[in-house]
Amino acid sequence: MTKKFKKLAAVGLSIVLAVGTMSGCTAGNNEGNSQKDGGAATGAAGGQQAKKTFQSLDGMEISIGDWYTAEEGDAGTSDYARALQKYRKEIQEKYNFKITRKAVSAFQDMQSDFVTRVMANDPTCDLYYLYQEDVAQPLMKGLMKNLANLPEFDFTEEKWNKTVIDLMTIGDGIWGMSAEREPRGGIYFNKRMLKEAGIPENEPYDLQAAGEWTWEKFEEYCKRLTKDIDGDGKVDQYAMASFSKYYLPMCVATNNANFVERDENGVYKNVIGTREFKDALNWGMGLMDKNYIMPKPASASAWDWYKAAFRDGEVAMQTSEAYETTAFMEMDDEWGFVLFPYNQGNSEATNKWIPNDNIIVMPVCIDDEKAEKIAFAYDLYTEPTPGYTLEEAYREGYYDKFRDDRAVDETLMMMLEDEHKQASYVPMISEIETGDICYGVYARSVTPAQQVEKISSVWDKRIQDANDAYGKFASENQ
Repeated sequence: MTKKFKKLAAVGLSIVLAVGTMSGCTAGNNEGNSQKDGGAATGAAGGQQAKKTFQSLDGMEISIGDWYTAEEGDAGTSDYARALQKYRKEIQEKYNFKITRKAVSAFQDMQSDFVTRVMANDPTCDLYYLYQEDVAQPLMKGLMKNLANLPEFDFTEEKWNKTVIDLMTIGDGIWGMSAEREPRGGIYFNKRMLKEAGIPENEPYDLQAAGEWTWEKFEEYCKRLTKDIDGDGKVDQYAMASFSKYYLPMCVATNNANFVERDENGVYKNVIGTREFKDALNWGMGLMDKNYIMPKPASASAWDWYKAAFRDGEVAMQTSEAYETTAFMEMDDEWGFVLFPYNQGNSEATNKWIPNDNIIVMPVCIDDEKAEKIAFAYDLYTEPTPGYTLEEAYREGYYDKFRDDRAVDETLMMMLEDEHKQASYVPMISEIETGDICYGVYARSVTPAQQVEKISSVWDKRIQDANDAYGKFASENQ
């Protein structure tokens, strides 16, 4: 699964990452590699001969901040959860350190809090989780430690999320990491409602396993699941409800199209003008034109009203993220989860999902000696749990979050395979987002072709700016 690391065209990097120049932090020797304690220097892509180790961290306390951890130690009661807790307790006792993970801010405040605290040389945590779309601004300000300079990390190891390493490799540095592989977008389906429409309740899994979960089959489902129950000529039950930025990008991905691509030289390209892209949006909106997709009710005030529609059995299917399972755990009806269907008319297409990974970064103002100790501890903390392979650990972490095992054993395992992933480069370009296309099109205020024509020149300019900044930055970080 290892990929060749590519250099990233960073988001509008008109401000070069000259460490500390844009912040109130003092970075220490962020360009050198410590060789004490028998450590070996790391290369730009994280490869090295041997990782540096410590005998003891002398009671060091290390904090990891995110926006969703409710309580440290609330890791579940499964055999795997107990094994994980046991392993982490043992390493902390053996090497005399303590790691605490906690929510330090609301999701919408994480980026600003990170920037503010690091620029003030007063970070709340030693490691921060940032959502992929929130990485650009602090990266531009030079607020992230170059992890490639920490000989305790070997980013060629299988445990590291190669998509994140790929995105965060810029010049000769690595500015973010992740040892997690979080599944994201797919289709939730209500098993009771499928059965009532004459569809076997687990058929989506069977079709997915057979490679027959297609746009054609999905549209057939939509037709059968959309009903005028009282015969008044109006739809009483819709096949689906979704959010524009979940639904339309999945249509695009499963027609072998994309919003932004990056070539082998790390150069970003605007690809919203391709036939495949426009065909995907036209097909997706065609389902709405046929009244298969529930419009937002006038009485709905929340932007995520569609979750309640699925939870309450008002619609049979929903395009949504895998983490939305928390909204459906109390549902009366049983439900399943599969990848989005693909266009059977495109020989290059397949079922795909779009990783939008959380990225772990280290504040640049942490001095090198402390950074190496943090790296040593976090490297141990993220090692595979004894007795479990990486794939087993991945599965075990999700069984209690889904209603059936097939969602985990089949759908989520497919999400580990490269052929079912589509990298999202949009967040890495300044001042563009998929909503530039999706919002107006999904609202039916503009056709896909009209919106592509309207926005293309703007995107071209911003992508070129990012490419220019990337070229400058890369040359200065060789």
